[in-house]
Amino acid sequence: MTNDSTNGLIKTLIAIPCMDSTYTGFTHSLVHLKKGPGVAVTEKTNSLVYDSRNLLSLAAIENGFDRVMWFDSDMMFTPDTLHILSNDMDELDAEMVTGIYFKRRSPYNPVIHDRLEEPQKDADGNLTAAVHTYDDYPRDSVFPVKGCGFGCVLTSVKLLKEVWDKFGPAFSPYPWGGEDISFCYRVNQLGHTIYCDSRVSCGHIGTYVFTEKDFLNARGEKH
Repeated sequence: MTNDSTNGLIKTLIAIPCMDSTYTGFTHSLVHLKKGPGVAVTEKTNSLVYDSRNLLSLAAIENGFDRVMWFDSDMMFTPDTLHILSNDMDELDAEMVTGIYFKRRSPYNPVIHDRLEEPQKDADGNLTAAVHTYDDYPRDSVFPVKGCGFGCVLTSVKLLKEVWDKFGPAFSPYPWGGEDISFCYRVNQLGHTIYCDSRVSCGHIGTYVFTEKDFLNARGEKH
């Protein structure tokens, strides 16, 4: 992989952990994504997802990129997605900004969290969950979150390197969380704020494309 972007531009790596094939809807979204100069695309296939993310993040660091736009291969997104999240990062002086997407099973909760803490043991010695889904998130807004999935999220390479330097492999999962939650927990430990832009609403490909509409319908809300 090479990065031949012009000097002075923000260099962004679009990173895609995936299997051997991708959905047509994802491919269409990626082809029509407004990329501009200084953007390269790479994927890591047929590996455990946390290994793929670790290797992709190292590639971004080693090849001198400034940012990584993470997409899962079951996402659909608008052509302006990268542009909007990049502007958010610039305006907020942020290190991490996510779009929003929704789970593929009822009640189709958003994959963002307003609480993310290491689980604590209860009186019986059982671990109690300390990850809470941010269901009542602000619509069409930019707001802080404690955690998110990595289906559509922009991170700075500076942040990736900081996590690696402090904790070792950035995406290695804790026993109580997946690789995305584990990364977000480490970011919180470092004192950085994660933002979500709910204007960047992605489709989640399953038996059909799950969107915010499904989440709101399940809650009985008008839209």
